[in-house]
Amino acid sequence: MMDKKQIVILGGGYAGVHAAKILHKSFKKQKNKVEITLIDKNRHHILMTELHEVAGNRVDEASVKISFDRIFSGKMVNVVQDKITSIDFEKQVLTGERSSYSYDQLLISTGAQTADFNIPGVKKHAFYLWSLEDALKVRTHIETMVREAAKEADKEKRKQMLTFVVAGGGFTGVEMIGELTEWLPVLCLKHGIDFKKEVRLINCEGLGNILNMLPEKPREKAVKRMEKKGVEIMLNSLITNVEADRFTTKNGDVIKTETLVWTCGVRGTEFCEKLPLTNGKIGRKAVNEFMQSPDHQNVYLAGDGMWFIEDNRAVPQIVEAAEQTAKTAADGIIYTIKQELGLKATPPKPYKSNFHGYMVSIGGTYAVSHTAGISLSGFFAMALKHLVNLYYQSGVCGVNAIWAYIKHEILEVKDRRSLIGGMATYKIPSYWTVFLRMYLGVMWLIEGIGKVSKGWLTDTTGSKVYWGAPSGAESADSWASASQAAVETVASASQAANDSWASASQAAGDAAAGAVEQFAPPLLSEPLAIFTWINDTFVAQAPYFFQIMIVLAELGIGLLFLAGLFTFPAAIVSLGLSIMFLIGALAGKEILWYMAVSIVMLGGAGKAFGLDYWVMPYIKKLWNKTPLAKKTYFYLDEPAFTKKQMEKKLGRK
Repeated sequence: MMDKKQIVILGGGYAGVHAAKILHKSFKKQKNKVEITLIDKNRHHILMTELHEVAGNRVDEASVKISFDRIFSGKMVNVVQDKITSIDFEKQVLTGERSSYSYDQLLISTGAQTADFNIPGVKKHAFYLWSLEDALKVRTHIETMVREAAKEADKEKRKQMLTFVVAGGGFTGVEMIGELTEWLPVLCLKHGIDFKKEVRLINCEGLGNILNMLPEKPREKAVKRMEKKGVEIMLNSLITNVEADRFTTKNGDVIKTETLVWTCGVRGTEFCEKLPLTNGKIGRKAVNEFMQSPDHQNVYLAGDGMWFIEDNRAVPQIVEAAEQTAKTAADGIIYTIKQELGLKATPPKPYKSNFHGYMVSIGGTYAVSHTAGISLSGFFAMALKHLVNLYYQSGVCGVNAIWAYIKHEILEVKDRRSLIGGMATYKIPSYWTVFLRMYLGVMWLIEGIGKVSKGWLTDTTGSKVYWGAPSGAESADSWASASQAAVETVASASQAANDSWASASQAAGDAAAGAVEQFAPPLLSEPLAIFTWINDTFVAQAPYFFQIMIVLAELGIGLLFLAGLFTFPAAIVSLGLSIMFLIGALAGKEILWYMAVSIVMLGGAGKAFGLDYWVMPYIKKLWNKTPLAKKTYFYLDEPAFTKKQMEKKLGRK
């Protein structure tokens, strides 16, 4: 048997993940001929562009981590957790701390690291923001500074502790200072500190402007927003020296602070810089227009670690560039492998950038953007940023990532720091929903038992649900005439019975022989066209069957709600039945209560004093192990693996 072609991707950042997804899509039918391996020192893909949100305590660290299991479950990409220490390009072998890995085609996408430009003291005393660990250190340090400052009696020392500086007026720096404008007031209030009088926020930039990538209009709006929130913007203030408790600028300014977050640019990683490949600049390796290293035809680079000049400018170190260079590199690998396997292959196209624009958030409720030639600010720019992030995450792991993002960024953000403020953060205690669940269960049970007592299970003509002639009858009134008769009858009956649900239903049955019994005086005078179509197309074919199914459904969901078992699917059925009764002119205003309570039940009400507390975690675990859940990304939280799946997974590693 022919050995598999080995494709190795080193690095699971934006470029590495994007390339792996493209390669999987291209070779998923050649699993016996091609093997794709992604190697990363971490278990998670980190959303680098959102680290400021963790550092500023807007979101939890889980919101910026997407496990490789979630991304590649159901895919032919083998993920290996290892730290590569060297690469032998002649023998085509990567050596790591745990094992070694041979390759036929190699893509290096090891990203970047913070650049300190050899400024004295930066590496030792400043905080970086280029990894999740960095973000957590910043968050912890700021919390410590505020807490300790609250106990500090020395005014000068207290002032120094409450001076927070972000060096760098680019995207990361502005977004970091924007988070602090929202978080520090909350943190100071908690510790009894007057934010407006005591806290000093500084954004220090070496050039004459911040956000130089943006046009003048959105840049000015960003400046106004920052200044309104109390940020001092120091322009033309290149930092020349950093100490433990202060830093100095080229102008001679000395700022005393114990918090300096450094966001003044990035360079290629030390690992990438040391590789015996042709150098570009600032630690990045040179590539041609196909993202190939000029030294080896089977070695590609993508993302922040590659150096390529396009239109007299180096390709920027941004997410779109990472994905687009990864696409070019992956296309080159696909072409080479397919040619070697004798498959039809499309020659790769030279790299051509296509950047759509830039978006910068200044806290969780405000942003500025310039995309497709259009500048936005405020709510709409922030909404656009969320939409772009949702689009990216949907490509990473589908609906699973979309829902996780919405929860982390919109629904669970506290202190009114999300796009919709804090309107969705207040949660109703689950035990209160028990009463609603019991109420809904009893009402559906009453309806089901009532239908049984009225012969719904014994009337084989199906006349209870179909307002036309049963199958085989010689003649029948039309749906419209029967509906009208029932409506008029129930209306009069309801007047006599004070709109009682049960009496109206009984009156309709007694007065309109063969017509569908109704809940109460209907909200609609006649059924909607879609209900008429469903009735004539499906129900008319087997009215007795549908009659039985309605009764069993009402009894079933009633019992399930009472037991708190399978509450979510029961709520779906409850909502579906309610909508059908409503659009069929079969229900009055009471049905709106059914619908409203059914929606509440979707939130997991069965886990409060119900059987779902034990049953749902077990079912969730079983479902997450299925290949279908993994392929569709419809697993809940993290995918799970059977013993056989785990053995295969570990064996491949």
